[in-house]
Amino acid sequence: MVDELRIYTLRAGGMARYLELAEKVAVPIRGDRHGTLLGFWAGEVGAANSVFNLWRHESVASRQAVRATLQDIPAWREQYLAGVRPLMQRQIVRLMDVVLPLTPPPDVANLYECRIIRAVVGRTAELADAVATTSAGDGSTTVGVWSTFAGPINEVVQIVAYPDARARFARSWHGGDSPLARWSALVEEVETSLMLAAPHSPLR
Repeated sequence: MVDELRIYTLRAGGMARYLELAEKVAVPIRGDRHGTLLGFWAGEVGAANSVFNLWRHESVASRQAVRATLQDIPAWREQYLAGVRPLMQRQIVRLMDVVLPLTPPPDVANLYECRIIRAVVGRTAELADAVATTSAGDGSTTVGVWSTFAGPINEVVQIVAYPDARARFARSWHGGDSPLARWSALVEEVETSLMLAAPHSPLR
């Protein structure tokens, strides 16, 4: 099993059109026949003009086969790709191993956070285990934890769900007892983005 995190940086003003094309064209074409969609979000804080989509594949080989098959579908090429290419500035793909299996939040989540934590070289597995077993103690739900093996490597990806923005900022990530402080010997760099689930996201 391989999970794939795709992050697309869009041109300013392109978010609404991109989400429309994803919901009405891309997702119906792909269904679960071309990878399984796990989550789809729009950035609000941090990578504010980016979209985040998370897919699952049986293997790297099946993922490659899916990409080739999609190119043979006229609606994919002529409606979706033709529509989104003018909206995009760049794409980053991370292929990831699951460390903490995907767990939907117990209640409706109004805010998600994607944390991309670059590990000290040689300590990615140790960091991933620490992230997966640390409770934030703020009412949040860790949706999943992954370690990357292709694309940017030596990274741990954590997706967290919150009931609202107040819950996210109830506790600083920089306090002396915070998870980030406890992981500091394992961490080189952190990117974090707050996200809203798209209407077609399986995680809402």
